[in-house]
Amino acid sequence: MSAPIVMPKLGLTMSEGTVAEWLVGAGQSVMQGQTIFVVETDKISHEIEAPEAGEIGALLVAAGETVPVGTIVATWSGGAATAAPPPPASGAIELLRRASVPGAAAARRIATPLARRLAAAADIDLAEVAPSGERGRIKARDIHAAITARRQAPRALETAQPQGQPVSATRMRIAERLVRSKTEIPHFYVSTSAEISRLETLRAELNGDSARAKISVTHFLVAAIGRALAARRHLNAVWRAGALLMLDDVAVGVAVDTDNGVRMPVIAGADHRALDDLAAGINGAAERSRAGRLRPADMGPAAISLSNVGMFGVSQLLPIIDPDQSFIIGVGRAEALFRPGKDGAPVARREITLTLAGDHRLVDGAAGAALLRAVADQIEAPLQLLRPVPAA
Repeated sequence: MSAPIVMPKLGLTMSEGTVAEWLVGAGQSVMQGQTIFVVETDKISHEIEAPEAGEIGALLVAAGETVPVGTIVATWSGGAATAAPPPPASGAIELLRRASVPGAAAARRIATPLARRLAAAADIDLAEVAPSGERGRIKARDIHAAITARRQAPRALETAQPQGQPVSATRMRIAERLVRSKTEIPHFYVSTSAEISRLETLRAELNGDSARAKISVTHFLVAAIGRALAARRHLNAVWRAGALLMLDDVAVGVAVDTDNGVRMPVIAGADHRALDDLAAGINGAAERSRAGRLRPADMGPAAISLSNVGMFGVSQLLPIIDPDQSFIIGVGRAEALFRPGKDGAPVARREITLTLAGDHRLVDGAAGAALLRAVADQIEAPLQLLRPVPAA
């Protein structure tokens, strides 16, 4: 029995993936549970296993190629099941068929929607763009390259241009997602400060217990964001195709710096998990991010993320929203300063600056400011983050 092996959908918003590595060859027999290939996105690397013993047919997508979800990447024979979820529609099969027809690519240049918008805005003819995507597909990076080449063309006659430094496929996908975010999402920013003297005292007391894992400021912040968003369920949503998609779970993404770029694992249940359990979940996701082994469960949907750069000595961060989300909060370092007290006398304080970037399609600035202030209020009264969330 023959069946297709397709590019799986490893997350709600995943639209394409890269075949990072084939671990089998055409005609090779495989055992149940044996890894067939590795899928990589800008967020996750995942090993696809054989569901049962069988034989690999033809490999239709080369290692390093990026293809849409549902594209047939190989054929499978000898087993009753596919190695990945079956394609949701015939679009992937049609793509392969069109690619095999002589002259089809010349008749219509295949390009991503973002690439077409960028080309139209810059008055770039797609017929003159060199594609870098699979089967001649033009991607956003190709349009940027064409724009850069057009700008530098007059200078090219005067002096030779230095050779550009190549970047990894992961870095390129991250760049494309950030361009997509700043192109499609109308960002607005609001900032506030939070006094953290009480939080630092509480944290020191908690971390004095050597039998328990250490609690970080990031752990407190994720708990505060989760509870603040849970109190405003109408903001736990993302913009999809001109409409709001409401999310059931209150999850918070956490930016993790890795050797292969920033990863954003999602921490589920951030509004109700105990602080120790939440900290363990964040630490585990961070470790998997750095190891390049994020799980599909780490990439669930979320409306908001946190990026804490305080450990780098930065006072403030204006973050960019993940293109699949609606908000992100940037956090800077703790700073000692004096503020007027109730009697006008200066009072020593320890403050961090919180900056929220919001999707203006989803919400106005006032609602975003209220959400951010609620997070700051939680941080300034941290004992409540140790209490269980009242039952609804």
